[in-house]
Amino acid sequence: MLLGIIGDIHGNIEALDSTFKTLKEAGCQKIVCTGDIVGYGASPQECIDFVRDNNIQSIRGNHDHYTTQKNTDWNIQPYAKQVIKWMQDTLPQTYIDWLDTLPYQLEIEGIQFVHSSLESVDGKTWPYILSAQSALFHFFLQNSKYCFYGHTHIPLIFILNRGNVTIEMLTTRNLAKAKGEKFLFNSGSVGQPRDFDSRASSAIFDTKKLDLTLVRVKYNVEQTQLKILAAGLPSQLAERLSSGQ
Repeated sequence: MLLGIIGDIHGNIEALDSTFKTLKEAGCQKIVCTGDIVGYGASPQECIDFVRDNNIQSIRGNHDHYTTQKNTDWNIQPYAKQVIKWMQDTLPQTYIDWLDTLPYQLEIEGIQFVHSSLESVDGKTWPYILSAQSALFHFFLQNSKYCFYGHTHIPLIFILNRGNVTIEMLTTRNLAKAKGEKFLFNSGSVGQPRDFDSRASSAIFDTKKLDLTLVRVKYNVEQTQLKILAAGLPSQLAERLSSGQ
């Protein structure tokens, strides 16, 4: 099966639409989202509709989770908090209720999917896997050979081999002969890349041939930025899309 892997859409319908079309044209039979459908961007309702209408299986990201927790404070950046409260005030309750049905992890074709780390399965903590040490804690809980995650917005590969963890940037490759007992992949962010590349980031995984393909897609960044500003959301959320950071 050709699996399309997306994540960290963050209310960016332009990036989601362009990425989805590219993955379907490449022959993806199923598309899975590693969470954070909403947050930061100005089109949360449209993104939720898109995910549901196109039968994209998704897990719960931290921004999805925060949006369901009304009258709650979080230890996050003020601009992120502002968007969450805006969504709570503007999204129909049925959309918030739907976000609250999303699971914290999935397993499809023997591959695990999680948003932050397998350490986080109850919405209380959302660690960032950006180092060998943070990946090692995750690997202790990973019971499959392959796992995809999101949250960091950076396309990465962590490889566990004989107790040692190595880190690489995610690139197109074949994993059939790759040395490693377990692999952890981040396909990057569809809606808010942070690897200094403004193009939407996703991946395709061939579960039979074990081909992993990084997919970068251009989209209408300017239109997304105008929507963020028109909604009265922090201008820095629009500005950062131009530079991918």
